[in-house]
Amino acid sequence: MSELIQRIEELAKGKGLTFNRIEHDCSLGNGTIKRWSSQSPRLDKLVLVADYLGASLDYIVYGTLRTDSSLKGEKPDLEVEKERQGLTCDGLPLSEDEVDLVAMYRLLPPSHREEIFDLVYFKYKRCVEQKKASIYSTYFDGSEDEKSGPAGSREARDGTA
Repeated sequence: MSELIQRIEELAKGKGLTFNRIEHDCSLGNGTIKRWSSQSPRLDKLVLVADYLGASLDYIVYGTLRTDSSLKGEKPDLEVEKERQGLTCDGLPLSEDEVDLVAMYRLLPPSHREEIFDLVYFKYKRCVEQKKASIYSTYFDGSEDEKSGPAGSREARDGTA
């Protein structure tokens, strides 16, 4: 199997998709993607699949992000990316650490971006909205006195029940 097909398959699995589903949703014929291992795909079809999977065409074709400054496929320079982006949020410029985070996020392959987004969303829910969605909160409520697990009381936990 070609590297192109392997990258598409990896992205598809990460989203719980099959080649048949992708082909159907992108209006491609059955078996089109598998044929790309022996035939060069048409650019317009490849773009459809990349967009559908939320991946860059560079990643699908080369396996890395290519920029104007890295035409040979080497990894892009973080500082160059930060300067190129000039980011703001709510009309205010981002701090240096916020810019670093966004630049690093953009340099990740799409399959890793979803994982990072989920992690940040989880932290946001817990910290900003103060939703306790972890088993940890069952045992620790922020006070000095830790709750015990299944035994229920301090005496049971300390062996003095």
